[in-house]
Amino acid sequence: MQAMIVIPALCFALEAAAGCPVKNPRVQPALPDAAVVDKQEMQRARLEAEQYLLQGKTYLECGLMNRRQYNQLLTQLELFSARYHETLSAYQNRDEMIAEIDETRVAPVTVTQSN
Repeated sequence: MQAMIVIPALCFALEAAAGCPVKNPRVQPALPDAAVVDKQEMQRARLEAEQYLLQGKTYLECGLMNRRQYNQLLTQLELFSARYHETLSAYQNRDEMIAEIDETRVAPVTVTQSN
């Protein structure tokens, strides 16, 4: 009798999983150290973060999880997003400070008129 209940439930679960275009994003991408990252690495991190968050959002929309799993993944995505934005802000602040230092090192140009 239990097999008659389990088999349809398993078939339904497999069919639902087959309809979802993505897998559950289990591994978060590594975020670089904002104090030393260069522009190219930050660009790569941005692309990986966007892909991870999009995959997570798409998986949430598939409806394959119970409420606890859904909330757990949603919290995981929100925390990762906050960490990414902190890293990005620190990188941008560092980049602005470097630009300000470079501006102060440039000798001022003066124009004098000769009579």
